This record gives sequence, structure tokens and C-alpha cells, in this order.
Amino acid sequence: MVKKKSWLTPPQQVNHLKSKGVLFSIYDEQKAEKYLRDNNNYFRLRSYRTNFEKRVGGDANGIYIGLDFGMLVDLSIIDMHLRDCLLPITLDIEHFAKMHLLEQIELHREDGYKIVQDFLSEKEIIIDGKKSNTVIAEIRRGLSSPYTKGLIKSRPKSDYPAWEFMEVIPFGQFIHFYRFCAFRFEDRHMQSNFYALQSAKGLRNGCAHDNCILNDLKSGSSTHRPQREVTKALGQIGIGRDMRRTKLSNERLQQIATTLYLHTKLSSNGVHILRSKSLHKLSNRMNRNVNYYSASTPVRTSFAFIQMMIKGWFEQ
Repeated sequence: MVKKKSWLTPPQQVNHLKSKGVLFSIYDEQKAEKYLRDNNNYFRLRSYRTNFEKRVGGDANGIYIGLDFGMLVDLSIIDMHLRDCLLPITLDIEHFAKMHLLEQIELHREDGYKIVQDFLSEKEIIIDGKKSNTVIAEIRRGLSSPYTKGLIKSRPKSDYPAWEFMEVIPFGQFIHFYRFCAFRFEDRHMQSNFYALQSAKGLRNGCAHDNCILNDLKSGSSTHRPQREVTKALGQIGIGRDMRRTKLSNERLQQIATTLYLHTKLSSNGVHILRSKSLHKLSNRMNRNVNYYSASTPVRTSFAFIQMMIKGWFEQ
């Protein structure tokens, strides 16, 4: 049976952190209580502690090493800036991937209506003797949206041309349509982009749902091998083999690397320059209190990894 945890007041939260060895030099206890009351959720804030080592054995067993409350606050703020930078980058990728796919459909002289119907036919299943289609079901949910209901109502038989179809399907279904076209065209570059788009989607969902990103920077969390193209591109901007191997073994950092690289491939020059400005501001913010993290190798080296990608792929 899972043990239920009691709700803690801000003073109790501070005392609990103190019992785990968290210091209050950067932020005094009174200031920390106010921050926990007015600015951030205790559960979210303390999640960043996983980037710091604990003492093992003896009277200090389980006590964090070199962790101050102010570092948790700093990581939370940087994480917010990181999400603010990455979310529009993932939206850019969705936009330019759609542009790229339309270009390829035209290049291969495909009928814009037929290719959609072929894709929908592939997604059709029979349940209890009746035809069902998960893609069409997802599209129909868009009838509740003021942005898509007019277009959906105009196509009651789902006879969309490709350029309309892309406007009413969610990003996840677009990625599968992209894959369908990639194999139809026997295009290896598009097939590679499909896997990269999945990484961008995962990162977009994390940013859009306000999930913490920097609260798990240790290596070994990835369930997928990094794309060879991304690994090679990281080497070309001066990121060494050991850093590539370590950082890409973290699922979150692998998604960030793949997304940033994909943006360099797909986006227009003007949009790329626009995102460069916000990313370099993020890099500067990471440097502001970098001395805080001398005891946290995951934070220090992950910041360096992100900054090297920004410097290598996004000119200031």
C-alpha cells in the first residue's frame, strides 16, 4: 500500500529541506518561505534536487552535498526560460515540416486529394463489423474549436486535399502522415526527419504542459538511440565524443539536441535568426550563477552542452 504524504506548510517545507541538508545561504529561511508561498510549488521546486549527490553512509547518510535552496530557485527560473525558448522552436518545426511536405507532394506530382485518402484508408479498422478511423475521429474533435470547425464542417466526407488536411490534424497525426509520404516517396531524408519530428513532438508536449525539464539531467535515461545524423552534427560543432555519448543518453537532452538540429535544417533564415536571439539570452542566463553548480556535474556539464549547441547552430 502506498504511504500517503502529509501536506506541509511553507515553514514545514523549509524544515524538511533542512533535514535533508539543503542550505539557506543564498536564500534565507524567511525569504524561502515567502517564495514557496507565492512563487512556486514545493513539489516542483524540490524535484531539481535530483541533480545533486547525497552522502552515503555514516551519520550524514542521505544528506545532499553542496545544495542550497537558492540553487533550486535558480534552476526553476532557468527551466522556465528554457521552455519559453523551446516551445516556439517546436512550433516552427511543425510549420516548416508542413511546408516541406507540401513541396515534396508537388515535386512527386501527387494528387493532393488521393494521397490523403490513401493515408486514411491505411488507418481504417473494423470494429464489431463497422468501419472506424482514429484519424477522422481526432479530426472530428476539432469541431469544438473555433479555429478548425469551419474547415471540418466544409468536408463532412473527410475528402480533404493535403493542404487542408494538415490544418485539421494534430501534430502527432501529421508526423504519421509525413512518415507515410516518406516511404511512399522512398525518401531516406524524410524517413530520418520522421524520427526527429517525434523527438520535437515529445519536447513540445513537455514545454506546452509546463513540465520541468532540468530536474533530471543525469545520464542513462533515454530509451532511444540518438540519430546518427544528430550525433555527427554535434561533432561538427566541436562537441566531443564523450560528451555526446553521455548527454545523448539523457532522454530530455537528446530531445533538445534533436529539436535544435532539426530547426537548423527546416526553418527559414529569418526565423532561425529570431530564435537565435532568445537562445543566446538563455545562454547568458545560464552563466549568471554558474558558480552555484560546482558540486553538480550533471547541471554544469548539461548547461555547457546546451550552450555549445546554441553557439554552434544559432549565430548571434
